[in-house]
Amino acid sequence: MTEDLIELYQTYYVEGFRTNDISLIDKIVDYPITYIKDGEVSLRDTYPVDPAALKAELDWDHSTDWSFDVAGVNETTAHMVAKATRCRKDGSVIEKVHGFYAFRKTDAGWKMYVLADIVF
Repeated sequence: MTEDLIELYQTYYVEGFRTNDISLIDKIVDYPITYIKDGEVSLRDTYPVDPAALKAELDWDHSTDWSFDVAGVNETTAHMVAKATRCRKDGSVIEKVHGFYAFRKTDAGWKMYVLADIVF
Protein backbone atom coordinates (compact mmCIF):
# COMPACT_ATOMS: atom_id res chain seq x y z
CA MET A 1 0.00 0.00 0.00
CA THR A 2 2.77 2.44 0.88
CA GLU A 3 4.43 2.17 -2.54
CA ASP A 4 1.04 2.58 -4.26
CA LEU A 5 0.39 5.83 -2.37
CA ILE A 6 3.81 7.25 -3.15
CA GLU A 7 3.43 6.34 -6.83
CA LEU A 8 -0.04 7.92 -6.91
CA TYR A 9 1.30 11.10 -5.27
CA GLN A 10 4.25 11.37 -7.67
CA THR A 11 2.22 10.54 -10.79
CA TYR A 12 -0.63 12.95 -10.19
CA TYR A 13 0.30 15.47 -7.51
CA VAL A 14 3.96 16.16 -8.22
CA GLU A 15 3.42 16.01 -11.98
CA GLY A 16 0.38 18.30 -11.67
CA PHE A 17 2.53 20.87 -9.88
CA ARG A 18 5.42 20.46 -12.30
CA THR A 19 3.19 21.00 -15.35
CA ASN A 20 0.68 23.43 -13.78
CA ASP A 21 -2.07 20.88 -14.49
CA ILE A 22 -4.70 20.99 -11.75
CA SER A 23 -6.71 18.34 -13.62
CA LEU A 24 -4.00 15.81 -12.70
CA ILE A 25 -4.23 16.76 -9.04
CA ASP A 26 -8.03 16.60 -9.22
CA LYS A 27 -7.78 12.90 -10.14
CA ILE A 28 -6.64 12.07 -6.60
CA VAL A 29 -8.76 14.54 -4.59
CA ASP A 30 -12.11 13.81 -2.96
CA TYR A 31 -13.91 17.17 -2.85
CA PRO A 32 -14.64 19.07 -0.80
CA ILE A 33 -11.09 18.99 0.54
CA THR A 34 -10.21 20.24 4.00
CA TYR A 35 -7.42 22.84 3.76
CA ILE A 36 -5.41 23.84 6.81
CA LYS A 37 -3.17 26.90 6.40
CA ASP A 38 -1.88 29.53 8.84
CA GLY A 39 -4.13 28.33 11.67
CA GLU A 40 -7.29 28.44 9.57
CA VAL A 41 -9.39 25.48 8.41
CA SER A 42 -11.63 25.63 5.35
CA LEU A 43 -13.51 23.28 3.03
CA ARG A 44 -12.73 23.86 -0.64
CA ASP A 45 -14.60 22.66 -3.73
CA THR A 46 -11.52 23.27 -5.89
CA TYR A 47 -7.87 22.60 -5.16
CA PRO A 48 -6.68 25.46 -2.91
CA VAL A 49 -3.21 25.90 -4.43
CA ASP A 50 -2.70 27.11 -8.01
CA PRO A 51 0.77 25.98 -9.15
CA ALA A 52 0.99 28.50 -12.01
CA ALA A 53 0.05 31.45 -9.78
CA LEU A 54 2.44 30.29 -7.06
CA LYS A 55 5.29 29.95 -9.55
CA ALA A 56 4.65 33.46 -10.91
CA GLU A 57 4.37 34.97 -7.43
CA LEU A 58 7.57 33.38 -6.11
CA ASP A 59 9.62 33.21 -9.32
CA TRP A 60 9.63 29.48 -8.58
CA ASP A 61 11.15 27.35 -11.33
CA HIS A 62 11.67 23.90 -9.82
CA SER A 63 11.88 21.91 -6.60
CA THR A 64 14.71 19.84 -5.18
CA ASP A 65 15.22 17.59 -2.18
CA TRP A 66 11.82 15.93 -2.51
CA SER A 67 11.00 13.39 0.18
CA PHE A 68 7.82 11.41 0.69
CA ASP A 69 6.77 9.34 3.68
CA VAL A 70 3.61 7.42 4.35
CA ALA A 71 3.48 7.98 8.10
CA GLY A 72 0.61 5.58 8.71
CA VAL A 73 -1.72 3.46 6.62
CA ASN A 74 -4.43 0.87 7.08
CA GLU A 75 -7.09 -0.53 4.75
CA THR A 76 -9.16 2.70 4.70
CA THR A 77 -6.99 5.67 5.69
CA ALA A 78 -3.46 6.91 5.10
CA HIS A 79 -1.37 9.85 6.28
CA MET A 80 1.46 11.10 4.10
CA VAL A 81 4.04 13.85 4.52
CA ALA A 82 6.17 15.42 1.82
CA LYS A 83 9.00 17.94 1.89
CA ALA A 84 10.75 19.87 -0.85
CA THR A 85 12.88 22.94 -1.49
CA ARG A 86 11.52 25.48 -3.98
CA CYS A 87 14.17 27.10 -6.16
CA ARG A 88 14.53 29.81 -8.78
CA LYS A 89 15.86 29.04 -12.26
CA ASP A 90 19.40 29.91 -11.13
CA GLY A 91 19.13 27.32 -8.34
CA SER A 92 18.85 29.79 -5.48
CA VAL A 93 16.52 28.70 -2.70
CA ILE A 94 13.18 30.46 -2.26
CA GLU A 95 11.73 28.42 0.59
CA LYS A 96 11.16 24.96 1.94
CA VAL A 97 7.69 23.44 2.04
CA HIS A 98 6.26 20.66 4.19
CA GLY A 99 2.87 19.16 3.45
CA PHE A 100 0.59 16.79 5.33
CA TYR A 101 -2.00 14.84 3.36
CA ALA A 102 -4.77 12.53 4.54
CA PHE A 103 -6.10 9.97 2.08
CA ARG A 104 -9.08 7.66 2.28
CA LYS A 105 -9.79 4.55 0.27
CA THR A 106 -12.84 5.01 -1.96
CA ASP A 107 -14.45 2.88 -4.65
CA ALA A 108 -12.30 4.89 -7.10
CA GLY A 109 -9.07 4.24 -5.16
CA TRP A 110 -7.07 6.41 -2.76
CA LYS A 111 -8.29 10.02 -2.61
CA MET A 112 -6.86 13.00 -0.74
CA TYR A 113 -9.34 14.70 1.58
CA VAL A 114 -7.09 16.84 3.81
CA LEU A 115 -4.15 19.11 2.94
CA ALA A 116 -2.07 21.11 5.41
CA ASP A 117 1.08 22.93 4.39
CA ILE A 118 3.70 25.20 5.84
CA VAL A 119 6.56 27.09 4.22
CA PHE A 120 9.76 28.12 5.98
